[in-house]
Amino acid sequence: MSFKSTSRNALLALVCCGLILGACAAYDSGTSPAPAEPPPPPELTEEQKIVARFVEALGGEDALRAYSSATTKGAFELPAMGMSGDMTVYQMAPDKTLLTISLPGMGETVTGYNGEIGWAEDPMQGARILEGELLAEAKRDARFYGELEYDELYPEQTVAGETEWNGQAVHQLDLVDSDGNESSQYFATDTGLLVGAEATMTNEMGTMEVTFNFTGYQEFGGVTIPTSTTMSMMGMEITQTVESVTWDDVDPSVFEPSEAIKALLPE
Repeated sequence: MSFKSTSRNALLALVCCGLILGACAAYDSGTSPAPAEPPPPPELTEEQKIVARFVEALGGEDALRAYSSATTKGAFELPAMGMSGDMTVYQMAPDKTLLTISLPGMGETVTGYNGEIGWAEDPMQGARILEGELLAEAKRDARFYGELEYDELYPEQTVAGETEWNGQAVHQLDLVDSDGNESSQYFATDTGLLVGAEATMTNEMGTMEVTFNFTGYQEFGGVTIPTSTTMSMMGMEITQTVESVTWDDVDPSVFEPSEAIKALLPE
């Protein structure tokens, strides 16, 4: 028997003896032991306070948990190339997502994660299974309640102080995700909303620095979301515009991979 297990058993014996003696004393005195008061809730860290305020600005935890799926429709634009098309995002709790983008003359691009596998299909590269960092990013992005899971998604969080983002006063929160990737997020000091982010992302072209701008927050069914997201990388901008959000209307079959993707899976 190890020293640790011996000490643990001795401690348990002492605890049991203490409980028995305490019960006997209460019986002899004719009194009942006073009920223990629940411990006070732990104090939030400065990092958790920023995230908690962000959640409240979005509508609060109850509003976010009121739904288990969402369909978002809008537009996808590449301004420098003069291209725009339709975008649809399907999401389902806890971790399923499917993004489809249709660009005139370019065909349809599909990326998805169904809780088990991640995949992508487009006319240029065909069908492929996501692996490595691409798969890890897909998993993180698929978290339906991600705003409520910061501590799990980002084990390391540091408030870097107040700064400015596009002329707006913000709190800077530096993050390290569960895979060791670093990023910074910027929350408006007046509203608490997330207005910007800087991160390192990986795709088929490699690893690159990416900047996000979130604007045009609007309420859809009690949840406030940005209706315009601009992503800047490698001197190019991509804009996603939300036109509608509907809740609890997604059929699980949406996340079924195509036959081309299934053919790539190991038997």
